Amino acid sequence: MPQINKWRKASIYGLEKTYICDVQVEMISDTITLVFPEEIQNGAWENVNIVFYDDKKGLVTYKCKLHDYKLRSERLTAQCILGEEESVVQRRNDLKIRQIIPISIQAFNSTTGEKMNVNGTIQDISAGGIFFISETLFDEGERFSFLFRRTAEPMRLECEVLRKQPYTGRGNYVPGTMMGYGCRFVNMNDHKESAVRSYVFKEDLLARKREREMEAMFGR
Repeated sequence: MPQINKWRKASIYGLEKTYICDVQVEMISDTITLVFPEEIQNGAWENVNIVFYDDKKGLVTYKCKLHDYKLRSERLTAQCILGEEESVVQRRNDLKIRQIIPISIQAFNSTTGEKMNVNGTIQDISAGGIFFISETLFDEGERFSFLFRRTAEPMRLECEVLRKQPYTGRGNYVPGTMMGYGCRFVNMNDHKESAVRSYVFKEDLLARKREREMEAMFGR
């Protein structure tokens, strides 16, 4: 088996890239078991493409063979044999999701050196950083932190401003008063990076699910 991180979720596609379903992933030693959603009670898929959500590498696609379908506590399971790695669709910081998240930012006044608390709103987030808007002016290279409450346990994340630009998007603010900032995370340990990446993947899965439901509802 390849050197992989522990996978918990995946999406199954046919060889023609037709979406089948999302599954839970159980990994014990060299055995990979897929647990299907409750609405799927029978399975006959054999050769498929599976996109695994890897906390470290991103979205990793393998050609797989499914076998030994069984019902376990009214949930269908199947054993998964990994074939060739097809692609790493999202590398490290590529997967970005749009999120509107108000945050309280702790920074230091560049003139007085005093600590200050200012408001901001995250517009998108990835495992590598955020884009946020604020009426407070930050300089490129400036660092700040904020408490991120969307992970399983709240954690303080540190950022460095990489770029800034006038913000002209929608919102309840006076035009010309808001700036947008592209930032990277700094001083991230494995625990924090894994937690943020897991959050991004989870939200991406939910967004994909909602999109599929809308397409099914309107017959697109």
